[in-house]
Amino acid sequence: MHQCRQGDPITGKRRHPSSYGMQDPRTVFDALDLKPGDVFLDAGCGLGEYALKAARLVGPTGMVHAFDVAPGCIADLSSQAAALGLPQLRAWVADITRPLPLPDASVTVGLLGTVLHIPPVTRGMEAVITEMRRVLRPGGRLGVIECNQHSFHGPPLPLRLAAVRITGELESCGFQPLGITDMGYNYLSLYRKSMP
Repeated sequence: MHQCRQGDPITGKRRHPSSYGMQDPRTVFDALDLKPGDVFLDAGCGLGEYALKAARLVGPTGMVHAFDVAPGCIADLSSQAAALGLPQLRAWVADITRPLPLPDASVTVGLLGTVLHIPPVTRGMEAVITEMRRVLRPGGRLGVIECNQHSFHGPPLPLRLAAVRITGELESCGFQPLGITDMGYNYLSLYRKSMP
């Protein structure tokens, strides 16, 4: 089975690319403004660190859906959620460039955390955004984290996506921009699903 966390050749510790520790997670979650009872979607969750934090915030009356294409990531995340007593976190193997296994208007807050720059996702960006719009409730919020152009950390510069490009794509799919927060290595742009 594909393992989500690879062994570091020097330290032997398991690791995987993640933006979670690159900034204070409170900055992200303050902007997302999750409340008990919310339904949160972490699309392209990787290690699932955002999903785990979100599960604590939405509490037992809420729900967290975490999707990733890597079965090892989902297996690891499912095990962690069970060990931490977070049954409200459901992790699924899913390709976010294809239709998501969620009903229309079933999510209150979504997150695309450093996934849009990944080449297959970039090529399928319109499909990703269209699906996020479909599953979000009217007025639902979507956060997008991507690497700053000036950062020394992150993907190669040609893969990085400027906030203006992402905002243009989201506006064309029916999202209203709410603001951009510079978090140092990364930026967080926040959007609201426009009312029909």
